[in-house]
Amino acid sequence: MSGKIVFVNSVCCGSHGGIVADLRHAAQAAGYDPIVAYARWGADPDARCVRIGGQLDIAAHGLLSRALDGHGFGSSKATRDFVRALEEMKPALLHLHNLHGYYINIEILFDYIRRSGIPTLWTLHDCWAFTGHCSHFVRAGCDKWKTQCHACPLTREYPVSYGLDRSRSNYLRKKRAFTGLKNLRLAAPSRWLAEQASQSFLNDTPIDIVPNGVDLDVFSPPQRPAVKGRPLAIAVAAKFDARKGYADTLAAAQSLLGKADVTLVGLTAKQIAALPPGIQGVEKISDRMTLADIYRRADILINTTYEDTYPTVNMEAIASGVPVVSYAVGGCVEQVTDGCGRLVRVGDVEGMARAALDVLEENRAALRESCREYALGQFDRRRAASTYVGIYNDMVK
Repeated sequence: MSGKIVFVNSVCCGSHGGIVADLRHAAQAAGYDPIVAYARWGADPDARCVRIGGQLDIAAHGLLSRALDGHGFGSSKATRDFVRALEEMKPALLHLHNLHGYYINIEILFDYIRRSGIPTLWTLHDCWAFTGHCSHFVRAGCDKWKTQCHACPLTREYPVSYGLDRSRSNYLRKKRAFTGLKNLRLAAPSRWLAEQASQSFLNDTPIDIVPNGVDLDVFSPPQRPAVKGRPLAIAVAAKFDARKGYADTLAAAQSLLGKADVTLVGLTAKQIAALPPGIQGVEKISDRMTLADIYRRADILINTTYEDTYPTVNMEAIASGVPVVSYAVGGCVEQVTDGCGRLVRVGDVEGMARAALDVLEENRAALRESCREYALGQFDRRRAASTYVGIYNDMVK
């Protein structure tokens, strides 16, 4: 195969940027000419990159979002400039990722996709594409997105609007922009997200399920497990907030004290200062090797997330030989099996603590082996990249 593939994402690095980097390498190995279009966090020096807009544009789009609930409808000039660049590049395929992030005008971009007929694959990483405002709605128990959003209960959550609630008009504008496109194909990392999309106005758009993966060479069990006293329970998040069940994490952690050491990774300095005695807090870790070392020293991961698409922390832990006790929500249900952890009813903090203690009483060596074997079959990031290349080949004829 040959031809340009343009990857569009809000960031050029980070978690989703890492996925794009994997796909860029896989596409290049398959004979494509990959180009990464991004808005923030610097270009990959090893990639051909195009920046969409700049910091002032992002700031203006953010102001529009916060004051007028206009997320996705700013950045008009930046998007027109990007469309002109696309017209010059003449790519064989667009692969869209996160389009939220204050950097692109979805109506201008999708008008180009519609009139150009360019084959377009859009990987959904959350639910923003088919709601009038939010990226996740499970914790709020809201299903207005199935018919028509209005009176949004989540305007104060990302993407925050302190002014107007335009969820109804946003919903209708997204529906007009994203539907009726014969050249559009979707992908989702979990069956759960694909099922949500199938109940939305995107139900006529074909969707592939392509689970994400992690680097199994980085996230791996210790070669020689340390001999130690009390087991170590950890919880890891990029940002511990209500959506990640921070209060539940603290309550479960306190229930484990005296029976396990507890470390929470991903806290702010303020959260660390307020921790109860006996619980250790660590700020967000961006270095993968440092994070992998924490997993290797752990005996269990507790994950009290209230809504999640296909959490990376579960995969990283299991790949490191660490069983996971997680709330049974979203893509977590597809990741955690009896051989590598337990699922607990959402909000059942006592059940979370009991399940964690039960798992800690199991044979540690057998669990480590079971977790690693499962990860090798399910969470290899190279498998995801290979699947995507197959989709590219199918779409580029």
